[in-house]
Amino acid sequence: MKLLLQPVIVSLIAVSLLITGCSRSDGLNITEFTGQTMGTWYSVKVSEMPQGLDPQQISELIRAELEGVNDKMSTYREDSELSLFNQAPLHKAVSLSQDTFSVVQKSLEIWRKSMGAFDITIGPLVNVWGFGPEGRPMKVPDLETMEAAWDRVGSDGLELNADRLQLLKNKNVYLDLSAIAKGYAVDKVARLLEQNGIQRYLVEVGGELRAGNSKVPGKSWQVAVEEPVSSLRKIHKVISLDNAAMATSGDYRNFFEEDGKRYSHTIDPRTGRPIEHNLVSVSVILPACAEADAWATAMMVLGPEQGMAMAESHNLPVYMILKGDKGFEVRYSSAFARYLPS
Repeated sequence: MKLLLQPVIVSLIAVSLLITGCSRSDGLNITEFTGQTMGTWYSVKVSEMPQGLDPQQISELIRAELEGVNDKMSTYREDSELSLFNQAPLHKAVSLSQDTFSVVQKSLEIWRKSMGAFDITIGPLVNVWGFGPEGRPMKVPDLETMEAAWDRVGSDGLELNADRLQLLKNKNVYLDLSAIAKGYAVDKVARLLEQNGIQRYLVEVGGELRAGNSKVPGKSWQVAVEEPVSSLRKIHKVISLDNAAMATSGDYRNFFEEDGKRYSHTIDPRTGRPIEHNLVSVSVILPACAEADAWATAMMVLGPEQGMAMAESHNLPVYMILKGDKGFEVRYSSAFARYLPS
């Protein structure tokens, strides 16, 4: 999957560079597991480790879970399930694991709900604009190249068989799950922790987060939306998060400039081109991180007006930061209001 090196939400607890370790926060012992995955960092914090659990074993299980998602859904690994599907001929049903099938199924659901703003077949356009595995092109793609890639985009070219966990393509699409796979990996780790009796946790993969029960009774996990400025790391807004997931999408770190024009890594599948509106960051809170991850991308594509209208129609908790002539402007949906300090 494409490199995602710009975590746009950071935990307020300092991240250790150890695979496992302990830190103290608010007088608590926090057991912490960190490492690298999917071209970025992951961090798992546990405030209440059940007796009898071996932290080193939990660390290894977390790493195995993340590696499993990467093995299935990476576009950088030629033998991943996703890559093998992309290499498969037209009209050939390809069997998938339950994980990959579930992610594709959820992606198609959000594609329909977002009116095409979220589209996992965006891969050819991501590549020609220089944000995929093929790397940066020598120049902005010409119209012919861009339209040839655009012809390969469209989730209507996919066909699912839920009974057999199979997927086939009716046109030459190329899938890229990088806008949902990180969130799904967060959900997988959260389920792993809960299966091992761990209820008080905060999981982060590259900025996408999911919190379990409160850090301690009556005290929530505190996470932060980052100020959307590429030149520094600064907290914009602190959010209390319990038993929910939060994902953020932004265009202020991953972009390139040519002839004085800036090109965002967020590509609009409806136009074939990078977005050009003034929405620079959007955060979405939902029970599942995969869904929040996908909707955050959809909101970035839709922009402030269409995105907020979509958020209200689907009752989505959405927090937007817009860039104006005099600084940043904030907008949020009515469903997001309960997550803000009173």
